[in-house]
Amino acid sequence: MLFRIFSLLLFLVFAVNVNAQINDAQNLTKDVRSLMYSDPEKAIKTAQYIVSNQSFGTPDDVYNALLLQSEIYFNLKKYNDAVIKLISADRISGNVDDDLLKAKNEYLIGKLYLELGFLDEYQEAIDAIDARSRSLKKEEEKSCVELWKKELEILKLYHQGKYKECLNEIQSRINSKSDLDTAYGSRLQVIKLNVANNKTSNFQSSESYFQFLAQLADLRSEVKNMNFKEADLITLKNRFPQFNDGVFFADVYREWSKTACGSNSADCFTSRKEYIKILKSTLADKQEARVNIINLIDQKENSKIHNQKEFQNKILFLLAAIAALSLVISLIYYFIIKNRTNVATMEYEKENISKEYERKLSDQLKDFQASHVFTIPEKTENLILANLETFEKSKDVRDPSLSLSVLAKRMNTNSKYLSEVINKHKGKNFNNYLNELRVNYIVEKLTQNPEYLQYKTSYLAEEAGFASRTTFTTIFKNVTGKSPSQFIDELKNK
Repeated sequence: MLFRIFSLLLFLVFAVNVNAQINDAQNLTKDVRSLMYSDPEKAIKTAQYIVSNQSFGTPDDVYNALLLQSEIYFNLKKYNDAVIKLISADRISGNVDDDLLKAKNEYLIGKLYLELGFLDEYQEAIDAIDARSRSLKKEEEKSCVELWKKELEILKLYHQGKYKECLNEIQSRINSKSDLDTAYGSRLQVIKLNVANNKTSNFQSSESYFQFLAQLADLRSEVKNMNFKEADLITLKNRFPQFNDGVFFADVYREWSKTACGSNSADCFTSRKEYIKILKSTLADKQEARVNIINLIDQKENSKIHNQKEFQNKILFLLAAIAALSLVISLIYYFIIKNRTNVATMEYEKENISKEYERKLSDQLKDFQASHVFTIPEKTENLILANLETFEKSKDVRDPSLSLSVLAKRMNTNSKYLSEVINKHKGKNFNNYLNELRVNYIVEKLTQNPEYLQYKTSYLAEEAGFASRTTFTTIFKNVTGKSPSQFIDELKNK
């Protein structure tokens, strides 16, 4: 009796402790939201505490913290950090049940697509948001998601340089509000300031981040109107030290250098030097972000394929179970013992599936470990280079099941040696090396065989060995600077 009472008390203490941890995680999330526009660095650290202590809250709390970090990094124009957080969020999205948070994930991805120039992938983000919106039950949540979609449409017009249409859309939505996203109107006002280039006398926002952006817009206007003073720039930086990252001031320094150097002012060298410094940093960050966006696209594509296979496996398992059950019912009157045999067979099949899954995981781990750099015997290195030269001319390049470990086995070497030789002599990792070979193969076919100009992109992707049309299109553009359709159109015109 005493043991039962003690067990009950222990269970109650444990339940209270878990509930307290969940409440603490939710309170910290509220703190992140309240700080993200006034003290972004503190907000990021607070969110990171939730992420680093994943047992502290629920999977939804961790997922939300990653999205908030990504949003803050985007506001700070640290696009690569924003993409990395979204990659982390996507990896745990399978354990998350909140469709509003998943819709926000796609909304943030859409903003990054537009900012980094991935206009071809933008529609995929819109389609994903629509899919999430259909599963929402609360009208308030649906209304918020519609506002996010409209903001993405406005941003697309802005990035396409269609400023008149952009202003018209902003004007029709500027007064829209949502309790789930209180900063929506302020974001539209900032876009309007960047498009119209007017004074911000009517700008209204209680958040210091948006006040800073409004005054920064005023400063750009002063530069263009030849009324700029460097003291005004210093004053703005001192007033908002939390947003003192140089990337915010790139446009100011650019316009200032144009004005100063055009009039042979003494400020020419200073302003130009600062602008070039900021420009280099911005370009480096965006380039890294573009690479990681491709990784995110590939990760999401692989996740879709995995989910489809899981669904197919569940259907097959269900059919197998129904068939097995029917068989048992039919034969139970005659062969009772065969019921045990069927069960044993099913367990054997499960064990085989488990072993195959473990093998694939092992191959992936070997691919990852193969990137470690070490010394290779010269004779072995030369042999691998010769094998690579043969491989580049072979049809193995287009093998969709090809991986680093598979190619290493075919060359009678190990993954680590092969990875190191590719990195050292080809200047890229295995995936980039293989993808570039596949793209070059298709480019050669399009150039030398006119009939390939009539094929669909999906066929070209399959022909080259890519798992999906989307991945092929993205990598083709990254290698050639043009999408497959643009490349084909140019060849046809020639």
